[in-house]
Amino acid sequence: MERLGPVVATIPKATAWAAITAARAAMAAGASRAEMRLDHLDRGEDPLSLVELAREIPLLLSGPRDAFRVEDLPAFKRGQALGAWVDVPFSPYLPEDLFGLDPSRMVLSWHDVEGTPPDLVAVLARMRSCHAAAYKIVPTARDFPHALAVLRFLERHAPSGDVCAFAMGGPGVPTRVLALAWGSCATFATAPGCETAAAGQVGLEEFLGDYRPGDLGRQDPVYALAGWPLAHTRTPSFFNRWLAEAGLPGRYLPVPCTNPRDLLEGGLPLGGVAVTMPHKETAVSLAGRSSRLVRATGSCNTLLPTPACWLAANTDVFGVRRALCGVPLGSRCLLLGYGGAAAAAAFALAGRGPVSVSGRDDAKAAAFARRWGLQAVPWEERGSARWDLLVNATPVGRQDDETPFPLDRLCGSWIFDMVVGPGRTTLLTAAETLGRHAIPGEAMLVPQAALQYRLWMGQRPPRKGRHGDLPP
Repeated sequence: MERLGPVVATIPKATAWAAITAARAAMAAGASRAEMRLDHLDRGEDPLSLVELAREIPLLLSGPRDAFRVEDLPAFKRGQALGAWVDVPFSPYLPEDLFGLDPSRMVLSWHDVEGTPPDLVAVLARMRSCHAAAYKIVPTARDFPHALAVLRFLERHAPSGDVCAFAMGGPGVPTRVLALAWGSCATFATAPGCETAAAGQVGLEEFLGDYRPGDLGRQDPVYALAGWPLAHTRTPSFFNRWLAEAGLPGRYLPVPCTNPRDLLEGGLPLGGVAVTMPHKETAVSLAGRSSRLVRATGSCNTLLPTPACWLAANTDVFGVRRALCGVPLGSRCLLLGYGGAAAAAAFALAGRGPVSVSGRDDAKAAAFARRWGLQAVPWEERGSARWDLLVNATPVGRQDDETPFPLDRLCGSWIFDMVVGPGRTTLLTAAETLGRHAIPGEAMLVPQAALQYRLWMGQRPPRKGRHGDLPP
């Protein structure tokens, strides 16, 4: 029997020519089927010319998610005649003959852009009143419990082989990666060169290259990155490459969650949890045991499963030390922030030179300074402080062009921005323009992740690869 998936590449292009080009690129990149979003075509574009591509590659034709457009019917019928599948939004008012379309190559779909209803089973039951080859159920995950509800739904109701389910939204990303392993008949990604058609959808090349969803087993370990919100992170790319090169099972996944306890108690086959903002201090209380560094810093960025409990560890300190290894000893440092990342930086900076700290909340910054024996600098006066090394341990600059420090006051020689994103932060860009030594968050990210890998796997990560030599 012909399958819908496993990996369908969505193509929201404005012209038929661009859609056809993207479809061919998607198939070359490893997609199983190309989804042509007819509702994204510009007015005046002929969808029938696009549909002829079904002679060449497997297609899924779809339109708006909320209701079927009768104007798409000629393209749908022509597509099915050429072997394509079609996606029809479910409604209790669909005609009994389903517009004369062939149900053996039809997906009945249901989308909820607002959230995840408590009873997805009832949704599926209503959809099964219409015969179709596959039933696609896609709610929106607002937090990790919603994502977990979708996976549990798949576990119970996907063995029939005709259910496709995952969640939209940032917290839904894990469901897209894990969908096949939990029984979904398909999962969706964005075709190369296309903008995402739904929140949380991952680019096809990243999806297949980094996450490899088709090779993932139901009980393979999940190494989760827990934070809220989770901006773009490079860690899954090189961490999953390490796993593949070492021949080890499992995947490293971003798991946005407001409460890390939901993740730890959710029942996923967790092999380890990486913890990022704002949970680095909360995670300490969730662990049964803590390492010396965690006890010293009060900050945890790594949780290791043990037979009895979770063990809290800190690899951030190691990462900071590696990032700053080129900074001369004795350098005066101004540290921005007073959270878990700042605690790791304060510990790593001890003995290297005088350190001052500044934060948006002067009272919290002063308390942090007393704890670590540092000098506190009022936030409004940070631009006047003297320093050789500036360390940004705040999340400012992670998702926008905001900067945690006045760019016209970058008087020191070294700027280390712990923020990691898809490109240079505004702070680092300004530092480079001024000829300063700019140290990106990746200089810390890779060494600390390599140590996490060693703690979780009991062995070093592969030393060679596309990320070059790894730290010892």
